[in-house]
Amino acid sequence: MAVRLVFIALCFSLIPLAIAGNLTEQNEAKTGKIIAKLVERYGGSDTLSSLDSIVVKHDNVFVSVGQSKKPTPPWDTSTATGVSAIDLAAERFAISNRGSGGGFEYHEATLINDTQSYELDYRSGYARPIEDPNYEQSTGPFVRVTPVLLVKALQDHARTAHFLGKASIEDREHYVVRFAMNQGPAISLYVDVNSHLITHSERIVPGFGMISYDFHDYEIISGIPFNRTFQLHQDGELSMKRTNQSISVNQSIDPYLSIDQSLTVTSPIPEDPMSLREVADGVYLIGGNRTYGMFVEMEDHVIAVGGVAGLNDRLEELRRVTQKPVKYGVLTHHHSDHLLAVSGYADIGATVVTPTAHETVVSEAAGDVDVTIKTVDSKLLLSDGSRDVVILDIGPTPHSEHLLVTWLPKERVLFEADHFSMPLVGPVPPAVDSTRGFADALTRLALEPTLILSAHSPRPGTMLDLAASLDRTSKKVTMVSDAR
Repeated sequence: MAVRLVFIALCFSLIPLAIAGNLTEQNEAKTGKIIAKLVERYGGSDTLSSLDSIVVKHDNVFVSVGQSKKPTPPWDTSTATGVSAIDLAAERFAISNRGSGGGFEYHEATLINDTQSYELDYRSGYARPIEDPNYEQSTGPFVRVTPVLLVKALQDHARTAHFLGKASIEDREHYVVRFAMNQGPAISLYVDVNSHLITHSERIVPGFGMISYDFHDYEIISGIPFNRTFQLHQDGELSMKRTNQSISVNQSIDPYLSIDQSLTVTSPIPEDPMSLREVADGVYLIGGNRTYGMFVEMEDHVIAVGGVAGLNDRLEELRRVTQKPVKYGVLTHHHSDHLLAVSGYADIGATVVTPTAHETVVSEAAGDVDVTIKTVDSKLLLSDGSRDVVILDIGPTPHSEHLLVTWLPKERVLFEADHFSMPLVGPVPPAVDSTRGFADALTRLALEPTLILSAHSPRPGTMLDLAASLDRTSKKVTMVSDAR
């Protein structure tokens, strides 16, 4: 009898395994059929195999979600034009963009071409070599907004793909297939069950939430469906609209990889590892990867300044020189990349200092963590009797209606964010509106710092550097890729 019971129990225990195996097989089969339909719809295996290059010239409208002058909607908008050119066979890539917004102007390009890879800054007139170009990382954003390249990526990563089910978008049924890409989080493709076109995709990016993509207005070019328009949403809010003005297939991208002879080639951009630099007695600039904060040592505590996302890494560096606790975390302004610091400050029990107008958005950024907030109307003095830390709202500027800078009058050190940043190498670039607004504020407040620290550079600037930036004019260079 005992043997029979064991046999029966064993049979029942195997049923879930059999069902699970069956579901796995069914899912794999379903995923394979969807991939096959996609390949067929996007030109077929032969067409996709012979797809060597794509050149897209596009116009963009950016919606500055969380990056506007005000912390609440309606969000500011800006425009840009650009060109993306990819050589799939030789793994070469070029992207250029020109535009303005948020107090900035830019005219830049990235060329990924083995040993001839460069970051180009046309306003400054410089070409900086890229010592270790990463083709996969550089092309990722272009792949994600180009459905035929998503199909090719899905082919290459079919083993990681699985069918999630069906979903309705704009009253049309879609198959949803998720797969892992070489770079970044996994992505889910929404495939129209009737047209077999990708109309939507989405992925969850840590720190930014749900990023979704919508593809519209398909047309056939060289036997391949290409979308003429595209929209990007961040957590449901429209972030970008793109119109592809022209699309070319299987043409040489050599013209887009050329460097104008009037550009000056500088030394390569150096790595920017986590580091600590003492810029004055007890005043430290700590950070890496283009994100820095100032840490000021007081008698029995530390004042941290800047949107220092990854605060724990900075604190590890700080602990090498002092064990004093961080009492205040000064947030320069409300933009999303700086708000990432709020939860870090709240976790260690630091009081967040913010412009009065940003109190609500800072409280929301803390999420479920209780945060103590101290607001600044125009000026706040934090002092221990021997050192003064003066926090000033210099807004409005072209970048933000309210902006806190931190001034150490005894040391003549000033910390700012997003208005005047020294490059890692080479001379300062020509001033943009934000830089001019910052310079005007220094004049208005009669501040003449010896050192100007930035939230986005390990390299302090001086008043002479600021003057040089204001004196420079943008270099006029016409890219081959600008031609329409």
